[in-house]
Amino acid sequence: MTNATCNITHYRYPLFTATYSVVLALGLPLNTLSLWLLLCRLRVRSVPLIYMANLALSDLLFTLSMPFRILYYARRHWPYGHLACIVSGTLFNVNLYSSSFFIMFISVDRFLAVVYPLRSRPLRRIGVACKACAAVWVLIGAMAVPVALTHHARQNQCLGWSCFEGYTQNEWHFGFNIICVAAIVGNVIPFAVIVGCTVVVVLKLRVQKASSSSMDKSQMVWLLVINLLIYTVCFIPFHVAVVLYGLHKLRFLQSQFPFFDFLIGTICLACANSFLDPLIYYFSSKILKIGRGNTGT
Repeated sequence: MTNATCNITHYRYPLFTATYSVVLALGLPLNTLSLWLLLCRLRVRSVPLIYMANLALSDLLFTLSMPFRILYYARRHWPYGHLACIVSGTLFNVNLYSSSFFIMFISVDRFLAVVYPLRSRPLRRIGVACKACAAVWVLIGAMAVPVALTHHARQNQCLGWSCFEGYTQNEWHFGFNIICVAAIVGNVIPFAVIVGCTVVVVLKLRVQKASSSSMDKSQMVWLLVINLLIYTVCFIPFHVAVVLYGLHKLRFLQSQFPFFDFLIGTICLACANSFLDPLIYYFSSKILKIGRGNTGT
């Protein structure tokens, strides 16, 4: 959320135009192809593929909103009405938090497959995975409602009509509570789970006997590391930045630190997850190919 809207020459306009153009150019073909491949492979009836397909769908929905963002920041004017502003603004948050949960599910699935391969079989079923994904979409949909209330086109004396910025002090008071809850439920908890799963699996694979090939172990470790890196780089900085900026806007945090600039940079990093996630699909597909005959996979 930003509110510095009167300086139409501010560097965020060309920066966001370039960033969203890259996200669209890379994210749209990569996620379209990934979703097509994943859906074609669902006949393998693999739980990880269920989570990856939902992750790819989330990223694809976000990239489809990029043209509106690109045109707005390039033209510095929003002529597309309230509904397009609500949908485009809300899809950012939908992607942010649904991706968090689906990446967490992938890490948990690998944790169960490695640490509890037999005991976890009832949990690692297609039906359970589908229900878990449905629950995520319902939860994210519920979280998106209050977010959507703050995303609407508004008249601005400098830009005419604007979107994604220009929030009032009252909106910040209303939105900050949502930001804090979302940061804990949709970021801190998934991050803690992903870190825990990664550490336990890596330690388990180090002491595991030769029942698994070194190639299998290497691919598993790479998948978990990629999961953790994407989450750490794309999601953690944004949540730190938006909470700090909210505290600054509400006068709880008085400092000369450039909170607004920090937030702008982390928004760009958060958007990058939509074209980095295909790395997860790549390493997961490697594991599935190696372990296709392994019932624990």
